[in-house]
Parts: sequence; structure tokens; C-alpha cells
Amino acid sequence: MKRWSVLVGCFLGMSIAPPALLLIPLGLFMKAVTAEFGWSRTDFAIIISVASICNALVMPLAGFLVDRFGARRVALVGTVLGCGSYMCLSLTHSFPAFVAITALSVALGNLASYPAFLFLTQRWFDKHLGLAFAITSSGLAVGTGGFSYLISQNIALNGWREAFLVAGAIALVIGLVNLLVFVRDNNGPIPEAERRTETSQLEVVGMTLREAMATRDFWLYSMAFVLVLFGAVGASFHLPAMLSDWGASATQIAGIIAAGSAGSLFGRLFGGALLDHLHTRTVAGIFLTCQLAGFLMLLDGLGWALAASFLIGATQGAEIDILGYLIARRFGKFAYARIFGSAFSVTLLGAIIGPIVLGMVFDKSGSYRTGLMLFPILPVIAFGLLCLSAKSPNQPQRVIAPEAT
Repeated sequence: MKRWSVLVGCFLGMSIAPPALLLIPLGLFMKAVTAEFGWSRTDFAIIISVASICNALVMPLAGFLVDRFGARRVALVGTVLGCGSYMCLSLTHSFPAFVAITALSVALGNLASYPAFLFLTQRWFDKHLGLAFAITSSGLAVGTGGFSYLISQNIALNGWREAFLVAGAIALVIGLVNLLVFVRDNNGPIPEAERRTETSQLEVVGMTLREAMATRDFWLYSMAFVLVLFGAVGASFHLPAMLSDWGASATQIAGIIAAGSAGSLFGRLFGGALLDHLHTRTVAGIFLTCQLAGFLMLLDGLGWALAASFLIGATQGAEIDILGYLIARRFGKFAYARIFGSAFSVTLLGAIIGPIVLGMVFDKSGSYRTGLMLFPILPVIAFGLLCLSAKSPNQPQRVIAPEAT
């Protein structure tokens, strides 16, 4: 039963990770912050892109630290420093300060994010790895929904500065209690109930980071998800402002954003469950089709925005499960955190570029339509790249006996 309590800890840890607390809900601050300081939407999009650059740079480092010192210790540092710097955003009065503190909050907070909690998940689970990944990453969807509601209400009632303070303080309390009660490292073998083979009982199998990066599959996986995140993050970041431009009320905007969070939760849970039963490429195809349909619906304007938000959210939710599962099965557990952190840092190129490109389209044309017309081709290309990867690659053969717990 211990592995299930750790899984609860991974779920809670992801619910306060930077994507749930800052990166995804940051669009809710756009109108209030740009109105106060007189910034353009491209200026505000630059903030999220700079934060994503720092996010990408810190992911491999976070993976190395987790492999070296254990997830729990690294997550403690990330929780305290990440939430603390997040609350400092309430004190900013200039564009450089806002950019710098946002980037710092993301960089520090990601020490308690994907590398730490997906690493823990694959150290405690093997037979039900897809489902375990789904539950872990669904914390991100739940956190995004909860913090988006909390932030939007605080902005409306008390202003954007108090929204940063309140959300950051709540995240810090949740994170510290979670690390104290639920999160535990596993330096020994996989629990007996999760063993698929005798190898999983006594050995850690896998490639080093250098060996993984020398394969074609590492780059095919990474570039496919660059395209997925380009469209998903670009659209979701600008969605609140887009809906407001289309004449949506505050209640409608909140409902449509909530639909995206519900879609993300659905994608994580349903996608993770499918990974234990279907080929990864099949699961990816299902969700990339959802993204394609969502982008086409957005072209119709407000009428289909609710359904579009759900479908795009579902794909964004499933993508982290699919990438994490691909890496675990293709490259093994030996250097999982480092390999995942490095691959994910590459995929964040899409999150960096997407919001800026769509913001530039709006600033030059006064509309998002031109950018949205190009988005449907992205999931098609992404699926093509995944189809080029090895269908059933050989599991790496290096074996290292772990320390006993």
C-alpha cells in the first residue's frame, strides 16, 4: 500500500508545480497587468516565453539532481524557493522585474515538478506504469483548475497582486504537508505487486543520457512534442484574451477555461489508462486527432470554444503521460530523470515560441485568425514524426543492481 500513498504525494506535488500555479494560469493576469503598466500582448507573451526558456534550461539540471540526491530532497528545495519567489511577483513595478521574477519562480519551482514526481512514479510502479503516470500528471489538471479559479476570483475582487500572494501561500502549505506526509524515495527494487519480470525485481535497466541522445528516437519524440506544445500552449495562453475579444462574459471565459482543465484531467487519466493496454502510437494518434479537431473548432469563434478548449486541454494533458511512458519503455530506468528532463526541455521550445508567434499575429493584424488557421497542421506533422520512431525498440541491456531499502 505504500506505493499508493506515494502516488497521492506525486499527485499533490504536481498540483502545485509551476505549470499549474504559474505557466498555465498566467494568461488570466494578462488584461489586468497590461492595463496597469501599458504593455502590449506581445510584451506579456515574452514573459511566458522567457519563463519557458528558464524552464527548459533547468529541466536537465533538475533531472541530474533528482538522480543524484533523490526526489524528496530536491522537491523540498523547489517547493520552498519556487512558491516564495512566486509570491514576490506581487511586489513588481517594472517589466524587467516581472520577467526576472517569473523566470526565477519557474526555474526554482521546477525542481519540484516533472523530473521529481515522474521519477518517483516509475520507481514505485511498473506493471501499472501508464495508470500511475496518469494519476500523477492529473494533479496538474486539478491544480490548474483550482488555482485558475482562485486567481481569477482574487483578481476580480482584490487585484492581481493579492492573487499572487494568496495562491503562492496556499501552494507552499500544500507542498510542505505533502512532502512531510506522503512523498517517499525508493532506492530499492520495484514493489513485488508491480513486478513484470524478474529483472524488475532486482535490477535497474536502461541507457545513460548520452546513449539516449545518440538515438534517432530521442529526437523524434522531442520534436513531435515541440509541435504539440507550440499549438497547445500558444492557444491556451491567449485563450482568455481571445474569448474577451469575441465578446465573452467573465462567466463564459471562466467556464471555457474550466473546460480546458477538465479536458486536461480527462486526457491524463484516460490516456494513462490506455497506455497500459494499447500501443503508444495509437494513444498518441487518438489525442492528436482531438487537438486537430479543437483547433478547427476555434476557427468558428465563440460558438465552439467550449468544446475546443476541452479537446485541446485533453491533448495537452495526455502529452506528458505519453512522453514519460515512451522514455521509460524506450530508454529504461537507469537515468530516467535526466533523460526525461532533457527531452522535456527540448519540447519546451514549442511552449516558448507559440505564445510569442500568436501574440505577434494579433499585434500586427488585430486578430488571432491567421495564426489559428496554421495550427491544425501541427498535430498531423507531430504524428508523422512519432510514426518514424521504432515501433518496438529493443529494451536497453545495461543492468545495475539498486541499493536495498
